Amino acid sequence: MRSLLLLLAASASVAFAADWKVEYSVPKDAKANFDTQLTVTVKDAKGAPVAGAEVETVLTMVEMDHGEFKSPAKQVKPGVYQAKTNFIMVGLWQIEVRAKKGTETVSKKFRHDVKE
Repeated sequence: MRSLLLLLAASASVAFAADWKVEYSVPKDAKANFDTQLTVTVKDAKGAPVAGAEVETVLTMVEMDHGEFKSPAKQVKPGVYQAKTNFIMVGLWQIEVRAKKGTETVSKKFRHDVKE
C-alpha cells in the first residue's frame, strides 16, 4: 500500500511536454545595461492563447559564462506575458522561455544579438 501511495505521489508531479507555440519580442531600442521588457506569447497547438501559465525568461551569453539571469513574466493579457530583464553587455544572448500550466510544460530557446 505504501509503495502504491509513493507511486501515485510521484506520478502527480510528472510534467508533460506541451505542444505550444512560443514567441518573444525585444524592443528595437534595447541596449546593454538598461532594463528591457521582453514580451512572450504562448499559444496552444490550435493557436489559442495559453492563459494563466507560469512563465519565466532565462538569459545566458552564448560566448561567455556569466551565469543565468532569470526573470519571472507576468501575464498582461491571455497568452501574453512580459518580463523585465537586463542584457548586461553587448553580444549574442540566448533567451530561453520556460512556461508551465498544470502538468504541461514547454521550453523554447532563441538567440538575440545586443548591438549596443
